[in-house]
Amino acid sequence: MKKLFYLFFLPLLGMSMVSCSDDNNDPENPDVPGGDVPEVIVVSDVYALTQGNMYSNIEGSLDAIDLKTLNINSGIFKAANGRSLGDTPQCMAVYGSKIYIGTSQSNTIEIIDKATNLSIKQIKLADDPTHGTTPYSMVCYKGGVFMSMYDGYLARLDTLTLTIDKSVKVGPNPDQIALYRGKIYVPESDGMNYPKYGTTACVVDPETMTVEKRFDVGLNPRQFIVCDDCLYLLCSGNYTDVESMLYKVNDDLTQTQICKAHIAGALKNEIITAYTPFTDHATAPTYSFVDAKSGNVSVKEFETPDYPHSFWYNQTTNTVMIGSYVMDGDYPSYTLPGYVNLYNGDNFNLLKKVTLGSGGPAYFAEFVK
Repeated sequence: MKKLFYLFFLPLLGMSMVSCSDDNNDPENPDVPGGDVPEVIVVSDVYALTQGNMYSNIEGSLDAIDLKTLNINSGIFKAANGRSLGDTPQCMAVYGSKIYIGTSQSNTIEIIDKATNLSIKQIKLADDPTHGTTPYSMVCYKGGVFMSMYDGYLARLDTLTLTIDKSVKVGPNPDQIALYRGKIYVPESDGMNYPKYGTTACVVDPETMTVEKRFDVGLNPRQFIVCDDCLYLLCSGNYTDVESMLYKVNDDLTQTQICKAHIAGALKNEIITAYTPFTDHATAPTYSFVDAKSGNVSVKEFETPDYPHSFWYNQTTNTVMIGSYVMDGDYPSYTLPGYVNLYNGDNFNLLKKVTLGSGGPAYFAEFVK
């Protein structure tokens, strides 16, 4: 079966998966500065954001997956607001009582009430490009939503004023960032400069919004991943003779090569990866499981999806989610709605297959009850 990983060749199809605590007793929660905790209507355990396909005029979608019933409520943003999210919904975070969604092609930030799914505010980034215009990835920290802007910035959105108030210039085309031990790690992919990709990443202090240090990494750094208080980095190589690799980042910021991987995600104490050689499209994806502490690699037998594009783990219900394309003949379809396989986190038994509301890769974000 012939397969192509277009997802990793096109920079605008990078993945971003974010989870931000929604504990209303957390003093860092921006929505509850003190006093009584308001009642919040719980809609779902996990949100799924799909990109759609701009070139085929397919809208992206915000769906809600209930991990107790394993049912999905599709298109919740459009149903509540009567309009689409825009072209290429790219990243998402859930923080406090709000959902934050960035669109990379419409150049907007959508701020949504989590209880009603209604839009509170839409920020049109092109109106003031000072802090960047192309949101690509999000993390939350101390009352701010921090986002990599693919045009070269790390920006901060204040969750009380709902404005972008700070930014710092980083390297070209920063991709999927991670918050690790109070610092933000930014991969400087230089993904729009094919075939010359970046080989650096930087560490940003979110308090001062300054670049503290820059360090060398593998070719085309795409995604920082935090798991079990360990930091990993996925570098996509050049899609020909330099392989896509997962690295463990050491305390001195050097890296240890772990295994070949095209996509990766954090589980409870493991990193799950999937790999298909770009030069051998007939090879089916293979999966590896990396112990976060030791870096040791193992395999598991489980019912795999057709063609994976994203991973997510919900610790509350111990549920693993693998987003997948459907196959259109010998190739994955980038226009047909995909699906999510839900697995038991202990034994990887398949619990349910849930169809997504739109085409394109999916990004997951959750809130903790």
